[in-house]
Amino acid sequence: MKKINESYKLIVFAALALALVLYIGNIWSGLQSLTSVFSPIILGGVLAFIFNVPMKKLEDLLDKCRVPQKLQRSLALVLEVLILALIMTGIVSIVVPTLTTAVNQLSATIGKVAPQVAKWLQQSGLLSSSQLKDLTKQLQNSDIVNRAISLLGSLTGNISAIFGNFFSVIMSIFLMFAFLSSKEHLQTITSRLLQVLLPEKAVKRLSYVGSVIVETYDKFLMGQMIEAVIVGVLVFIAYSLTGLPYAALTGVLAGVLSFIPYIGPFSACALGAIFIFTDSPWKALLSIAVFQLVQLIEGNIIYPRVVGQSVGLPTLFTLAAALIGGNLFGLVGMIFFTPIFAVIYRLVREFVVEKEEAEGDTSR
Repeated sequence: MKKINESYKLIVFAALALALVLYIGNIWSGLQSLTSVFSPIILGGVLAFIFNVPMKKLEDLLDKCRVPQKLQRSLALVLEVLILALIMTGIVSIVVPTLTTAVNQLSATIGKVAPQVAKWLQQSGLLSSSQLKDLTKQLQNSDIVNRAISLLGSLTGNISAIFGNFFSVIMSIFLMFAFLSSKEHLQTITSRLLQVLLPEKAVKRLSYVGSVIVETYDKFLMGQMIEAVIVGVLVFIAYSLTGLPYAALTGVLAGVLSFIPYIGPFSACALGAIFIFTDSPWKALLSIAVFQLVQLIEGNIIYPRVVGQSVGLPTLFTLAAALIGGNLFGLVGMIFFTPIFAVIYRLVREFVVEKEEAEGDTSR
């Protein structure tokens, strides 16, 4: 009888797996439809999850200042919104004017350098005359600049798509405040519902997995926020001390793009070097060297000691998480797939350790 039950379970599992493979397209399209319908709720939950990290720090600070407990949550939310508004205003005021100037200078520089490059290519025999004419025409029309601008636009395309619907954004923000203001009540309801629907062992396991997810994301988000500030300030100071232009712009880019593992710092360095190239090619090379020096100091000295909040994911898995997340969900996936992989990695590692310990006990 036991063998029949095991065979039945295996057949059911194989049938479900086959159905999943055959109808993965329909399932995925259905999930996308559900996501679009519930997008304000999903976005509100994601925002609440993100904003919960600094909110807890502000609540601890207000508690130390002996603010009444009833007011701590409301004051923490207000302070969080004000701080975010100030940061966004500062970033926009720095980036937009400087970026506009840099793009205009880059366009003008390419137009001036194009004939010299064409002449050198012709003298070296690398390209024919007809090819040189086409290349010169493209450079003078600043096609490269336009493509670079479109590339920058595509990097932020996911963010624009998320925040494209104004009504959904407003609803998501209201839901975020609702989730944050009543998160303890929601946790209690969820816990009671799970206890009614599932066995006690399953509830304990789900509760543990949930605590691992919250802990991992808290460490990841807080660590990334601190790292972004450190990287941005260090790049700004280093560029200012070495007399490099666009120090503030490159510092902001370095801080914002540091949320993207590995690819983010490289992109910030490359963009900064391109803009600095309009001032001087030698300064552009110097900026690359300075940026790499900052990355070396930050990654090996400051980050382990000051941040000290790693998600515990090996380098190979971190890079894989960024690549897979980027292919599936774009920029947002590149950022948030790292803690997802960290959660899976930790749970699998603990499962393997438990199995090894159990086998060791039985062998004795």
